[in-house]
Amino acid sequence: MGKKIIRLVSPRGFCAGVRGALEAFEEARREHGSPIYVLHELVHNRRVSRDMKKKGAVFVSSLAEVPAGSVVLFGAHGTGRAEHLEAEKRGLRVIDACCPRVKRLHRAAAAIPAEDELIIFGNPDHPEVRGVAGHSGTERVFIVKSRSEIADLPPMHRPTLLCQTTRDHREIEEISALLREKYPGISVNSGVCDAVFRRQRAVEELAPQVDAVVIVGSPHSSNANRMRDVASRLGKAAFLVEGPEDLPDLSGYGVIALGAGASTPDIAVQEVLTALSRES
Repeated sequence: MGKKIIRLVSPRGFCAGVRGALEAFEEARREHGSPIYVLHELVHNRRVSRDMKKKGAVFVSSLAEVPAGSVVLFGAHGTGRAEHLEAEKRGLRVIDACCPRVKRLHRAAAAIPAEDELIIFGNPDHPEVRGVAGHSGTERVFIVKSRSEIADLPPMHRPTLLCQTTRDHREIEEISALLREKYPGISVNSGVCDAVFRRQRAVEELAPQVDAVVIVGSPHSSNANRMRDVASRLGKAAFLVEGPEDLPDLSGYGVIALGAGASTPDIAVQEVLTALSRES
């Protein structure tokens, strides 16, 4: 096959929420010095986390690992009410870098009356979903990760649907429609994050014009995985890579689209682009 053509997906790379979280970390370093403790991850990108460690970040899996009086950063995906209360009780200095879009979900969850129900569409193991559930005003919380689980949901009084912001926007539309059929009075807050939606839509628009799609992002990044899934749904060969070392054999593809998740640094995209260009 002849020379490869590389088409860049736009937008790509850091969204406003990720940039805001990283700015919060840098401001904390300037004001408080090192170490800055980070609960779980600030954003879902292993390269970003490695760079933060070099700058004095200490990642912890629970607040029990943070010495009393220390500075702790809560990540862009948000944290439940219990973690905020625990940090306050232990005298920790909290910097909350939660994405504003996720904070809106927290407020919506907190506003649900105790006698009503909350349905969350998303991955139950994802920190955003756990955080939203952790702010719920009702204890009747149901998490569904696929349409197949909707049939098992019990009768409900007055449910509200909230959706993980990094899911596929078409999947959210489908889940919302199915839940409206099952619960005609359901209140739906189904909007995917604008930045995630624009990246998914960009893949949808470019995929028909290419032979394969490469998305740069960490394997545990939900939004990067959804971009790859969008391309697969459209029948394209689609690959998720963290860097050039993960690139598969693309010799059979003449036109390749290159995109990146919302937590992927520009340098990672450039390195993959350079590697692809060498093959062209």
